[in-house]
Amino acid sequence: MWDSLPQGEHEEEQMPEEVNIDDLLELQTDGERRSRLQIMFRLCRKNTDEFITELLRKLQGLHKVEVQKAGLESPQQH
Repeated sequence: MWDSLPQGEHEEEQMPEEVNIDDLLELQTDGERRSRLQIMFRLCRKNTDEFITELLRKLQGLHKVEVQKAGLESPQQH
């Protein structure tokens, strides 16, 4: 996933050490997720918009899987 960001001299110093996917999934909207990611990448000199957009797209798929799993694991009431 990190392959999408352009690499350059000293950019590793400006990248966040990690992105906590669970924290992002707990946010209610893509707008909130985008804002959180933009804050995390604020020191990156390169444009990160494309990377953030792609990450949000992938998170949507993850969120759907998590919701489906939660539905399968909870007991069904009749």
